[in-house]
Amino acid sequence: MDGLALKKELLKNTTIFRSLPDDILQKIIDAPENCVEKYQPKDIIIRESEIGNCMYIILEGVVEVLIRAESSNREIAIATLRAGDFFGERSLLPGSTGRRNASVKTLYPTKVFKIDKKYVLLSVKRDTFSLEEDEEITAINPATPPPSKMPPKPAKPTAKSKTPITSTKPPSQTPLPANPVRDLIMKIPLFRSLNRAELLSINQWTDVIHVAPGNFVVKEAQPADAMYVVLSGTIEIFTLDPDGNAVVLAKLKKGDYFGEQALMPDSKGKRNAFARTNEKSSLIKIPKEYFRLLLKRDSTLAKLLKAKGTQQKIKLKNIRQR
Repeated sequence: MDGLALKKELLKNTTIFRSLPDDILQKIIDAPENCVEKYQPKDIIIRESEIGNCMYIILEGVVEVLIRAESSNREIAIATLRAGDFFGERSLLPGSTGRRNASVKTLYPTKVFKIDKKYVLLSVKRDTFSLEEDEEITAINPATPPPSKMPPKPAKPTAKSKTPITSTKPPSQTPLPANPVRDLIMKIPLFRSLNRAELLSINQWTDVIHVAPGNFVVKEAQPADAMYVVLSGTIEIFTLDPDGNAVVLAKLKKGDYFGEQALMPDSKGKRNAFARTNEKSSLIKIPKEYFRLLLKRDSTLAKLLKAKGTQQKIKLKNIRQR
């Protein structure tokens, strides 16, 4: 079969198949469920939100990866892939929703090797890489946390307390044990009103999610149930202008946070921009309930965030009316 050696090398160069021996790669290539498909320019190979049942490796040609902005109903190209690149695997991985998170369209005549889901899962089980950095990508913003991850009900401030808590570690108490999530949260003014008990139980009401490079954390117009703090990596916040071009609003690093505006009491509860990773990133996910608690405890914080939201709305309006 022409190009067989090339296909083996392509399989070996993908993260999922990199540890498989040649005989297994040969079985994947020869399996009747897997095949070479040809597409003409502007053909759609996969569509956003459809159920995924296979992945693809590009043998020839060029494709672009597209996502749809709900606010403008326009599609935006977020990546261009060429021979040797692969796509469609994320909806097949354990922990995913099973749905495609983007569309893929050909730019030129393109040939791809289509691989059935069961061979992807077989490779995942045998491979040496950790799925922790991939498995939550397509389920980053679920409508309801699973029961085991539901945050405990926040303690309400007492009626006698009229001033925000400004210290998380009273001098008379022993220092809190080291914890990367807690250590970072304690350095951010937004969380200054959290009490000692809440800080000690931080692993119970937060989640740390790991997102691979180039993946979306949130999409514009999505319903919101949490905000995020960057634990590692970098995040790009952007929106689209009337022509469908991406306009970068901010680039965030460790200690920066985003997604809080959609949780404000007077908001519509939907994301006002896209958030995408520039590199492998880890994020602390803060439930809406705890964010609202912070606002109730700290009126100054609430006013500052409301003013920030007003400025963001003006900036976004100007961009979208260009």
